[in-house]
Amino acid sequence: MKLILPSLLLFSAAFSHGNQLLDILEGKVDANSVNLPPPPPEFVPEVEEEVENIIFLEPEWAASPPDIIWSRAVLYNNSANPWVQQVALMGHFDFQASMGNAETEASGMTPARNTELDGTRTRRARLGARIRAFNNTEIEAVGEFAGDAAYRGIERLKAHTELTDTAAVTYGKFTPNFGNETRTDERLSPFPHGTMIGSLIAPASTLGISLRHTGQKYNYDVGWFSSDYDPDFGSLGGAGMMNFSVSRTIYEKVGKGVARVNWHADYIHNFDAGSSNPQGYNLVGRTSANGNQLIVQNPAYRHLFSIGVKTETELSTFTGDFQLGKGDSTVWGMTLGATHWLIPGTLNLVGRYQYAGSNDALAIAATPGNSGNLRYDNSPFFAGDTYHSLYLGANLHLYKDEFVIRNGLEYFLLQDDAGNSFNTDSFIWHSGATLSF
Repeated sequence: MKLILPSLLLFSAAFSHGNQLLDILEGKVDANSVNLPPPPPEFVPEVEEEVENIIFLEPEWAASPPDIIWSRAVLYNNSANPWVQQVALMGHFDFQASMGNAETEASGMTPARNTELDGTRTRRARLGARIRAFNNTEIEAVGEFAGDAAYRGIERLKAHTELTDTAAVTYGKFTPNFGNETRTDERLSPFPHGTMIGSLIAPASTLGISLRHTGQKYNYDVGWFSSDYDPDFGSLGGAGMMNFSVSRTIYEKVGKGVARVNWHADYIHNFDAGSSNPQGYNLVGRTSANGNQLIVQNPAYRHLFSIGVKTETELSTFTGDFQLGKGDSTVWGMTLGATHWLIPGTLNLVGRYQYAGSNDALAIAATPGNSGNLRYDNSPFFAGDTYHSLYLGANLHLYKDEFVIRNGLEYFLLQDDAGNSFNTDSFIWHSGATLSF
């Protein structure tokens, strides 16, 4: 019925105009008195709306007098040289001070206790060189001079070679892909120390090789790494670890600006779990500061998973990671971090929340204070099964990201419900300065 009615109207209109045409031809009607139907509208082809290109502009620092000093780190620069294009010094120095007390609740016949966390130290003292050679290879050699003897050594010695436009290989001593921390230069970290879950389960820098394929949408990495941690080189013995990663970068309109969003998913399989310690710390024979619990073995993680995101805009960043370690015990954790420029290029507000959990007693070990890394030294560590940490602070950038003063307050809570209930919490004030080139 819907189609019949318009057809009849169209037919009747055509018939009416046909009768008027006959009357004009027979002279019965004056042609000037006839109202002709309007001409059909001009046909205009549809044009698809042009899509605006989304371009993410890397933040740029304004020129300043210290540029002359920092530029001296580049010892040689000649793009016309086919063998060596650039030689530059690299350095990273991190001085840290922390003030606070960890308060452990009483448990049974054991009274409550306080552990002092006050202290100052140089947490990082790294010096090395970067070389650009053959127009396709970046070489980095960096030594660590802070910490005790088990930590000092060759922090990384690696080369990255671009084989084609879509393929590259990295080889030497470096850190496998595992979370946002391994994808961010430590010199650029806005926080006083690394994440607790990363310190606990992520492998340290070690010998390995990794291949990368850059696709139109996704990037793929596959690598093999030694599971033998050593502050210098270590060995290639054993079956080692396999590292698989997939990542993607997308750009989105956010208000009047553009956001760059990086997604990643990582998996590490340790074939030598139980006979190797790729995390690089040793807790065997040590007792926890919260309850004098004796640690009889280091954790042996066979499977490591990480999935996360990092979002960057002109003024803000956000990072989120979920990580899981599974072996003779199972540990999982989540880290959320954010920064925002209150005064662009000068004052940066930062915040981070960390959570970790396990169903196993003493599966979590944390070193609050100015250590922040289980492999760094023999600072007091606290053991339990649930961990929370919240850090809020502000960073004053005296010169770009290379000279920064940090101040902030951290609250951490460690529960020991699966053990002997030596629950601990603390407020810690962090102050520090980093100098990089």
